[in-house]
Amino acid sequence: MRHHGLVPFVAFVLVAALLPAPLAAQDSNFALSNNTTPAPVPGWTFTPSIIYQGAWDDNVLLRGKGDEAPRDFLNILNPKADVSFIGRRGQLNADYDGAFVLYRQLDTLNSYDQHARLSARRLITRHVALFVIDTFAAVPTTELVQFIAVPFIRTGSEFNDVRGGVDAALTKYTSLKVTYNFEWVNFDREDPLAPLLRGGHSHGATVSLRHAVSENTTLLADYDAQHAIVVSNGTFDVQNAAAGIEQKLSDATRIFLTGGIARVGVTNLFPARTAPAIRAGLTHQYQRAAVDVSYSRMYVPAFGFGGTYQNEELSGSLRLPLSQHFYTNSSVSWRKNEPLVGGDMTLRSIWIESVVGYAVQPWMRLEGFYSGSHQTIDQPGTERSRNRVGFQIVTFKPLRVR
Repeated sequence: MRHHGLVPFVAFVLVAALLPAPLAAQDSNFALSNNTTPAPVPGWTFTPSIIYQGAWDDNVLLRGKGDEAPRDFLNILNPKADVSFIGRRGQLNADYDGAFVLYRQLDTLNSYDQHARLSARRLITRHVALFVIDTFAAVPTTELVQFIAVPFIRTGSEFNDVRGGVDAALTKYTSLKVTYNFEWVNFDREDPLAPLLRGGHSHGATVSLRHAVSENTTLLADYDAQHAIVVSNGTFDVQNAAAGIEQKLSDATRIFLTGGIARVGVTNLFPARTAPAIRAGLTHQYQRAAVDVSYSRMYVPAFGFGGTYQNEELSGSLRLPLSQHFYTNSSVSWRKNEPLVGGDMTLRSIWIESVVGYAVQPWMRLEGFYSGSHQTIDQPGTERSRNRVGFQIVTFKPLRVR
Protein backbone atom coordinates (compact mmCIF):
# COMPACT_ATOMS: atom_id res chain seq x y z
CA MET A 1 0.00 0.00 0.00
CA ARG A 2 2.96 2.24 0.62
CA HIS A 3 3.88 2.34 -3.08
CA HIS A 4 0.63 1.51 -4.80
CA GLY A 5 -1.89 3.47 -2.69
CA LEU A 6 -1.64 6.66 -4.80
CA VAL A 7 -3.10 5.03 -7.91
CA PRO A 8 -6.51 4.14 -6.41
CA PHE A 9 -6.35 7.34 -4.37
CA VAL A 10 -6.15 9.59 -7.45
CA ALA A 11 -8.65 7.48 -9.39
CA PHE A 12 -11.27 7.59 -6.65
CA VAL A 13 -10.85 11.35 -6.17
CA LEU A 14 -11.43 11.97 -9.89
CA VAL A 15 -14.51 9.75 -9.92
CA ALA A 16 -15.89 11.42 -6.80
CA ALA A 17 -15.44 14.85 -8.35
CA LEU A 18 -17.12 13.90 -11.64
CA LEU A 19 -19.93 11.65 -10.44
CA PRO A 20 -23.30 13.52 -10.70
CA ALA A 21 -24.99 11.83 -7.76
CA PRO A 22 -27.15 12.94 -4.83
CA LEU A 23 -25.53 12.62 -1.42
CA ALA A 24 -25.93 9.82 1.12
CA ALA A 25 -25.10 9.96 4.81
CA GLN A 26 -21.69 8.65 5.80
CA ASP A 27 -21.50 6.09 8.58
CA SER A 28 -17.73 5.88 9.01
CA ASN A 29 -16.04 6.28 12.37
CA PHE A 30 -14.53 9.66 11.54
CA ALA A 31 -17.53 11.97 11.13
CA LEU A 32 -21.27 12.33 10.96
CA SER A 33 -23.37 13.31 7.96
CA ASN A 34 -26.85 14.53 7.26
CA ASN A 35 -29.38 11.79 8.10
CA THR A 36 -31.92 12.62 5.43
CA THR A 37 -33.07 9.28 3.98
CA PRO A 38 -35.23 8.91 0.87
CA ALA A 39 -38.49 6.97 1.12
CA PRO A 40 -38.08 3.23 0.38
CA VAL A 41 -38.81 2.20 -3.21
CA PRO A 42 -40.10 -1.33 -4.00
CA GLY A 43 -37.75 -3.58 -5.96
CA TRP A 44 -33.97 -3.71 -6.19
CA THR A 45 -31.77 -0.63 -5.66
CA PHE A 46 -27.98 -0.46 -6.01
CA THR A 47 -26.24 2.55 -4.48
CA PRO A 48 -22.51 3.11 -5.08
CA SER A 49 -20.94 6.04 -3.22
CA ILE A 50 -17.55 7.61 -2.69
CA ILE A 51 -16.36 9.72 0.21
CA TYR A 52 -13.09 11.62 0.42
CA GLN A 53 -11.79 12.90 3.75
CA GLY A 54 -8.84 15.02 4.73
CA ALA A 55 -8.19 15.04 8.48
CA TRP A 56 -5.58 16.15 11.02
CA ASP A 57 -4.97 13.54 13.77
CA ASP A 58 -3.17 14.70 16.95
CA ASN A 59 -2.46 11.19 18.36
CA VAL A 60 -2.04 8.71 15.55
CA LEU A 61 -0.63 5.94 17.75
CA LEU A 62 -3.09 6.45 20.64
CA ARG A 63 -0.24 7.13 23.07
CA GLY A 64 -0.95 7.78 26.75
CA LYS A 65 -0.71 11.14 28.52
CA GLY A 66 2.94 12.14 28.99
CA ASP A 67 4.20 9.99 26.10
CA GLU A 68 5.28 11.41 22.75
CA ALA A 69 2.18 11.47 20.52
CA PRO A 70 2.99 11.61 16.77
CA ARG A 71 0.66 13.76 14.65
CA ASP A 72 -0.11 13.45 10.97
CA PHE A 73 -2.51 14.39 8.18
CA LEU A 74 -4.71 11.60 6.79
CA ASN A 75 -6.19 11.14 3.32
CA ILE A 76 -9.14 8.76 3.50
CA LEU A 77 -10.86 7.28 0.42
CA ASN A 78 -14.08 5.54 1.32
CA PRO A 79 -15.75 3.63 -1.56
CA LYS A 80 -19.03 2.09 -0.48
CA ALA A 81 -21.80 0.01 -2.02
CA ASP A 82 -25.32 -0.79 -0.87
CA VAL A 83 -27.80 -3.27 -2.34
CA SER A 84 -31.39 -3.36 -1.11
CA PHE A 85 -34.60 -5.13 -2.02
CA ILE A 86 -38.12 -4.30 -0.88
CA GLY A 87 -40.84 -6.78 -1.76
CA ARG A 88 -44.40 -7.46 -0.74
CA ARG A 89 -43.39 -9.91 2.02
CA GLY A 90 -39.68 -9.38 2.51
CA GLN A 91 -36.79 -6.95 2.70
CA LEU A 92 -33.06 -7.39 2.15
CA ASN A 93 -30.17 -4.99 2.58
CA ALA A 94 -26.42 -5.54 2.19
CA ASP A 95 -23.75 -2.88 2.37
CA TYR A 96 -19.96 -2.83 2.32
CA ASP A 97 -17.78 0.06 3.46
CA GLY A 98 -14.02 -0.04 2.84
CA ALA A 99 -11.77 2.91 3.66
CA PHE A 100 -8.21 3.44 2.34
CA VAL A 101 -6.46 5.34 5.16
CA LEU A 102 -3.26 7.00 3.87
CA TYR A 103 -0.92 8.94 6.18
CA ARG A 104 1.17 11.79 4.80
CA GLN A 105 4.30 11.08 6.90
CA LEU A 106 3.73 7.85 8.85
CA ASP A 107 2.92 5.85 5.74
CA THR A 108 3.85 2.54 7.37
CA LEU A 109 0.53 2.90 9.22
CA ASN A 110 -1.51 2.94 6.00
CA SER A 111 -4.46 0.60 6.34
CA TYR A 112 -7.67 -0.59 4.76
CA ASP A 113 -10.58 -0.49 7.21
CA GLN A 114 -13.59 -2.71 6.49
CA HIS A 115 -17.21 -2.65 7.58
CA ALA A 116 -20.02 -4.85 6.27
CA ARG A 117 -23.64 -5.43 7.21
CA LEU A 118 -26.37 -7.78 6.00
CA SER A 119 -30.00 -7.66 7.15
CA ALA A 120 -33.06 -9.56 5.96
CA ARG A 121 -36.68 -9.73 7.07
CA ARG A 122 -39.37 -12.11 5.82
CA LEU A 123 -43.07 -12.00 6.67
CA ILE A 124 -44.16 -15.64 6.97
CA THR A 125 -47.73 -14.85 8.07
CA ARG A 126 -49.70 -11.63 8.44
CA HIS A 127 -48.48 -11.26 12.03
CA VAL A 128 -45.15 -13.12 12.22
CA ALA A 129 -41.82 -12.14 10.66
CA LEU A 130 -38.37 -13.75 10.70
CA PHE A 131 -35.26 -11.56 10.66
CA VAL A 132 -31.46 -11.83 10.63
CA ILE A 133 -28.73 -9.19 10.97
CA ASP A 134 -24.99 -9.76 10.55
CA THR A 135 -22.44 -6.99 11.27
CA PHE A 136 -18.68 -7.20 10.67
CA ALA A 137 -15.80 -4.76 11.22
CA ALA A 138 -12.00 -4.96 10.85
CA VAL A 139 -10.20 -1.79 12.00
CA PRO A 140 -6.66 -0.82 13.14
CA THR A 141 -7.63 0.39 16.64
CA THR A 142 -9.92 -0.68 19.47
CA GLU A 143 -11.25 2.88 19.78
CA LEU A 144 -13.15 2.93 16.48
CA VAL A 145 -15.62 0.12 17.23
CA GLN A 146 -16.40 1.31 20.79
CA PHE A 147 -15.89 -2.10 22.43
CA ILE A 148 -17.24 -2.33 25.96
CA ALA A 149 -14.52 -2.30 28.67
CA VAL A 150 -11.58 -2.43 26.23
CA PRO A 151 -8.67 0.08 26.46
CA PHE A 152 -7.95 2.42 23.53
CA ILE A 153 -5.03 0.74 21.77
CA ARG A 154 -3.72 0.95 18.21
CA THR A 155 -3.92 -2.73 17.43
CA GLY A 156 -5.89 -4.67 14.85
CA SER A 157 -9.44 -5.44 15.98
CA GLU A 158 -12.06 -7.69 14.39
CA PHE A 159 -15.69 -7.97 15.37
CA ASN A 160 -18.64 -9.98 14.09
CA ASP A 161 -22.16 -10.00 15.51
CA VAL A 162 -24.99 -12.18 14.18
CA ARG A 163 -28.59 -11.77 15.36
CA GLY A 164 -31.71 -13.57 14.26
CA GLY A 165 -35.16 -14.21 15.56
CA VAL A 166 -38.91 -13.80 15.38
CA ASP A 167 -41.03 -10.65 15.60
CA ALA A 168 -44.71 -11.40 16.23
CA ALA A 169 -47.88 -9.38 16.76
CA LEU A 170 -49.72 -11.55 19.31
CA THR A 171 -52.80 -9.32 19.40
CA LYS A 172 -53.77 -5.88 18.19
CA TYR A 173 -52.07 -4.35 21.23
CA THR A 174 -49.36 -6.86 22.16
CA SER A 175 -46.12 -7.76 20.35
CA LEU A 176 -43.28 -10.17 21.14
CA LYS A 177 -39.73 -10.18 19.81
CA VAL A 178 -37.31 -13.06 20.46
CA THR A 179 -33.67 -12.75 19.35
CA TYR A 180 -30.68 -15.08 19.41
CA ASN A 181 -27.24 -13.50 19.01
CA PHE A 182 -23.67 -14.70 18.55
CA GLU A 183 -20.72 -12.30 18.95
CA TRP A 184 -17.04 -12.93 18.14
CA VAL A 185 -14.12 -10.58 18.94
CA ASN A 186 -10.43 -10.93 18.09
CA PHE A 187 -7.40 -8.66 18.69
CA ASP A 188 -3.79 -8.43 17.56
CA ARG A 189 -1.58 -8.06 20.64
CA GLU A 190 1.44 -5.81 20.06
CA ASP A 191 0.75 -2.90 22.46
CA PRO A 192 2.05 -2.85 26.08
CA LEU A 193 -1.59 -2.86 27.20
CA ALA A 194 -2.29 -5.96 25.10
CA PRO A 195 -2.65 -8.25 28.17
CA LEU A 196 -5.89 -6.37 28.83
CA LEU A 197 -7.25 -7.55 25.48
CA ARG A 198 -8.79 -10.98 25.81
CA GLY A 199 -11.02 -11.63 22.85
CA GLY A 200 -13.45 -14.53 22.71
CA HIS A 201 -17.10 -15.08 21.88
CA SER A 202 -20.52 -14.99 23.46
CA HIS A 203 -24.03 -16.09 22.63
CA GLY A 204 -27.41 -15.57 24.19
CA ALA A 205 -31.04 -14.58 23.77
CA THR A 206 -33.25 -11.52 24.26
CA VAL A 207 -37.01 -11.46 24.81
CA SER A 208 -38.96 -8.19 24.49
CA LEU A 209 -42.69 -7.86 25.19
CA ARG A 210 -44.71 -4.72 24.36
CA HIS A 211 -48.35 -4.06 25.29
CA ALA A 212 -50.17 -0.86 24.35
CA VAL A 213 -52.68 0.10 27.06
CA SER A 214 -53.69 3.28 25.23
CA GLU A 215 -52.76 5.35 22.21
CA ASN A 216 -50.03 7.10 24.22
CA THR A 217 -48.90 4.47 26.76
CA THR A 218 -47.07 1.18 26.22
CA LEU A 219 -45.91 -1.27 28.89
CA LEU A 220 -42.45 -2.81 28.39
CA ALA A 221 -40.82 -6.03 29.60
CA ASP A 222 -37.30 -7.15 28.61
CA TYR A 223 -35.09 -10.12 29.49
CA ASP A 224 -31.69 -11.12 28.14
CA ALA A 225 -29.18 -13.83 29.00
CA GLN A 226 -25.61 -14.04 27.71
CA HIS A 227 -22.98 -16.79 28.00
CA ALA A 228 -19.50 -15.43 27.28
CA ILE A 229 -16.27 -17.38 26.78
CA VAL A 230 -13.34 -15.00 27.25
CA VAL A 231 -9.86 -16.13 26.16
CA SER A 232 -7.70 -17.11 29.18
CA ASN A 233 -10.31 -15.74 31.57
CA GLY A 234 -13.05 -18.34 31.90
CA THR A 235 -16.77 -18.25 31.19
CA PHE A 236 -19.40 -15.80 32.40
CA ASP A 237 -23.20 -15.97 32.55
CA VAL A 238 -25.04 -12.64 32.68
CA GLN A 239 -28.79 -11.98 32.95
CA ASN A 240 -30.75 -8.71 32.89
CA ALA A 241 -34.50 -8.45 33.52
CA ALA A 242 -36.50 -5.22 33.55
CA ALA A 243 -40.02 -3.83 33.13
CA GLY A 244 -41.23 -0.30 32.49
CA ILE A 245 -43.25 2.11 30.43
CA GLU A 246 -43.04 4.12 27.22
CA GLN A 247 -45.07 7.33 27.12
CA LYS A 248 -45.94 9.48 24.14
CA LEU A 249 -46.01 13.02 25.51
CA SER A 250 -46.88 14.59 22.15
CA ASP A 251 -46.68 13.82 18.45
CA ALA A 252 -43.01 14.84 18.60
CA THR A 253 -41.86 13.58 22.01
CA ARG A 254 -41.54 10.12 23.56
CA ILE A 255 -39.92 8.92 26.79
CA PHE A 256 -39.29 5.44 28.22
CA LEU A 257 -38.10 4.04 31.55
CA THR A 258 -37.42 0.46 32.66
CA GLY A 259 -36.00 -0.93 35.88
CA GLY A 260 -35.12 -4.39 37.14
CA ILE A 261 -32.29 -6.67 38.22
CA ALA A 262 -28.95 -7.61 36.67
CA ARG A 263 -27.26 -10.85 37.75
CA VAL A 264 -23.96 -12.52 36.97
CA GLY A 265 -23.59 -16.18 37.88
CA VAL A 266 -20.90 -17.91 39.91
CA THR A 267 -17.44 -18.03 38.25
CA ASN A 268 -13.96 -19.14 39.32
CA LEU A 269 -13.19 -15.46 40.04
CA PHE A 270 -16.14 -14.35 42.19
CA PRO A 271 -19.51 -15.51 43.60
CA ALA A 272 -22.88 -14.67 42.04
CA ARG A 273 -23.80 -10.95 42.18
CA THR A 274 -26.89 -8.83 41.59
CA ALA A 275 -27.36 -5.12 40.94
CA PRO A 276 -30.03 -2.73 39.60
CA ALA A 277 -30.68 -2.71 35.84
CA ILE A 278 -31.92 0.62 34.46
CA ARG A 279 -32.74 1.97 31.01
CA ALA A 280 -34.24 5.36 30.17
CA GLY A 281 -34.50 7.59 27.15
CA LEU A 282 -36.13 10.54 25.40
CA THR A 283 -36.67 11.30 21.72
CA HIS A 284 -37.97 14.55 20.30
CA GLN A 285 -38.42 15.32 16.62
CA TYR A 286 -39.66 18.48 14.98
CA GLN A 287 -39.75 18.41 11.19
CA ARG A 288 -36.13 17.55 10.24
CA ALA A 289 -34.64 18.39 13.66
CA ALA A 290 -34.25 15.54 16.15
CA VAL A 291 -32.89 15.01 19.67
CA ASP A 292 -32.17 11.60 21.25
CA VAL A 293 -30.96 10.97 24.80
CA SER A 294 -30.57 7.55 26.46
CA TYR A 295 -29.12 6.07 29.66
CA SER A 296 -28.50 2.46 30.71
CA ARG A 297 -26.92 0.55 33.58
CA MET A 298 -26.55 -3.24 33.62
CA TYR A 299 -24.10 -6.15 33.74
CA VAL A 300 -22.43 -7.04 30.44
CA PRO A 301 -19.82 -9.61 29.36
CA ALA A 302 -16.72 -7.89 27.98
CA PHE A 303 -13.60 -9.07 26.17
CA GLY A 304 -11.14 -7.20 28.38
CA PHE A 305 -9.65 -7.76 31.83
CA GLY A 306 -12.15 -9.20 34.31
CA GLY A 307 -14.60 -10.71 31.83
CA THR A 308 -17.80 -9.16 33.25
CA TYR A 309 -18.43 -5.48 33.94
CA GLN A 310 -21.09 -3.21 35.30
CA ASN A 311 -21.69 -1.01 32.28
CA GLU A 312 -23.10 2.51 32.72
CA GLU A 313 -23.71 4.53 29.58
CA LEU A 314 -25.16 7.94 28.67
CA SER A 315 -25.49 9.13 25.07
CA GLY A 316 -27.16 11.93 23.15
CA SER A 317 -27.44 13.15 19.58
CA LEU A 318 -28.74 16.26 17.83
CA ARG A 319 -29.65 16.69 14.18
CA LEU A 320 -30.46 20.29 13.23
CA PRO A 321 -31.02 21.92 9.80
CA LEU A 322 -29.72 25.49 9.85
CA SER A 323 -31.14 26.58 6.48
CA GLN A 324 -32.08 25.11 3.12
CA HIS A 325 -28.46 24.18 2.42
CA PHE A 326 -26.70 24.21 5.83
CA TYR A 327 -27.10 21.57 8.55
CA THR A 328 -25.33 20.28 11.63
CA ASN A 329 -25.21 16.92 13.44
CA SER A 330 -23.60 16.13 16.80
CA SER A 331 -23.35 13.17 19.17
CA VAL A 332 -21.80 12.49 22.58
CA SER A 333 -21.34 9.12 24.32
CA TRP A 334 -20.06 8.57 27.86
CA ARG A 335 -19.38 5.12 29.28
CA LYS A 336 -18.17 3.83 32.64
CA ASN A 337 -17.08 0.19 33.00
CA GLU A 338 -16.42 -1.26 36.46
CA PRO A 339 -15.00 -4.82 36.54
CA LEU A 340 -16.42 -7.27 39.06
CA VAL A 341 -12.84 -8.33 39.77
CA GLY A 342 -9.88 -5.94 39.84
CA GLY A 343 -11.60 -2.74 40.99
CA ASP A 344 -8.60 -0.58 40.01
CA MET A 345 -9.32 -1.23 36.32
CA THR A 346 -12.40 0.98 35.98
CA LEU A 347 -12.61 2.54 32.49
CA ARG A 348 -14.22 5.88 31.69
CA SER A 349 -14.61 6.64 27.98
CA ILE A 350 -16.02 9.59 26.01
CA TRP A 351 -16.67 9.89 22.27
CA ILE A 352 -17.65 13.21 20.65
CA GLU A 353 -18.54 13.81 17.00
CA SER A 354 -19.80 16.94 15.29
CA VAL A 355 -20.27 18.03 11.69
CA VAL A 356 -21.41 21.14 9.84
CA GLY A 357 -22.39 20.58 6.22
CA TYR A 358 -23.37 22.49 3.10
CA ALA A 359 -25.30 21.09 0.12
CA VAL A 360 -23.35 22.46 -2.85
CA GLN A 361 -25.50 20.57 -5.36
CA PRO A 362 -28.22 17.90 -5.05
CA TRP A 363 -25.41 15.38 -5.74
CA MET A 364 -22.63 16.86 -3.61
CA ARG A 365 -22.13 18.15 -0.07
CA LEU A 366 -19.11 19.55 1.71
CA GLU A 367 -18.71 18.89 5.43
CA GLY A 368 -16.34 20.01 8.14
CA PHE A 369 -16.10 17.72 11.15
CA TYR A 370 -14.55 17.11 14.54
CA SER A 371 -14.13 13.65 16.09
CA GLY A 372 -12.66 13.14 19.55
CA SER A 373 -12.21 10.32 22.05
CA HIS A 374 -10.88 10.27 25.61
CA GLN A 375 -10.36 7.38 28.03
CA THR A 376 -9.00 7.00 31.54
CA ILE A 377 -8.24 3.80 33.47
CA ASP A 378 -7.74 3.85 37.24
CA GLN A 379 -4.03 3.19 36.88
CA PRO A 380 -1.04 5.57 36.39
CA GLY A 381 -0.22 6.47 32.79
CA THR A 382 -3.44 5.15 31.28
CA GLU A 383 -5.11 8.37 30.14
CA ARG A 384 -5.44 8.56 26.36
CA SER A 385 -7.00 11.19 24.10
CA ARG A 386 -7.34 11.58 20.35
CA ASN A 387 -8.75 14.43 18.25
CA ARG A 388 -9.41 14.67 14.54
CA VAL A 389 -10.45 17.77 12.60
CA GLY A 390 -11.04 17.79 8.87
CA PHE A 391 -13.36 18.00 5.88
CA GLN A 392 -15.06 15.56 3.55
CA ILE A 393 -16.80 15.38 0.19
CA VAL A 394 -19.59 12.83 -0.18
CA THR A 395 -21.51 11.67 -3.27
CA PHE A 396 -23.75 8.74 -4.08
CA LYS A 397 -26.08 7.58 -6.83
CA PRO A 398 -29.06 5.21 -6.26
CA LEU A 399 -29.61 3.00 -9.32
CA ARG A 400 -32.85 1.13 -9.83
CA VAL A 401 -32.30 -2.47 -10.97
CA ARG A 402 -35.09 -3.65 -13.24
